Amino acid sequence: MLSGRSNLARTALGAASKAGALSLLGLVLAYWTWAWCAPAPLPRAMEISGPADRLAAAGNLFGRLPGDAQAEVPSGLAIRLLGVMAAEPQGAGYALLQLDAKKTRLARAGEYLAPGIRLEKVLPQQVILQRNGSRETLAWPRPSRTPATTTSTSR
Repeated sequence: MLSGRSNLARTALGAASKAGALSLLGLVLAYWTWAWCAPAPLPRAMEISGPADRLAAAGNLFGRLPGDAQAEVPSGLAIRLLGVMAAEPQGAGYALLQLDAKKTRLARAGEYLAPGIRLEKVLPQQVILQRNGSRETLAWPRPSRTPATTTSTSR
């Protein structure tokens, strides 16, 4: 009886090992068939940064960027913008401001200029102030239009 059980065990073990080997061979053949005959993968889409990131350096040479609407109100303060040094990330940087006739100050984004008045963002064309919870913009002064040439009649 022992030899009958051992033959049965050997037969079962041999059949299981053949089935496992054939399954493994099938998986390997399926993998390599797919690797060689599969359709070509689609090209990866390039990541495109937002237009504001690329065009902000142009300094609005060709007009304003679309969607560049000003939600802030123009400032009614007696503060004058003299210069900006805008940095990345957008809104960081320094602004040179004239607070009154005798006082000029270099302020960093996030600094308080006076009690209740904070320099929130520094942008290339303007700065955004926060006064008592409301946002106000302080833009570059518009240059006055002067005649391009003057004529003189003296000889």
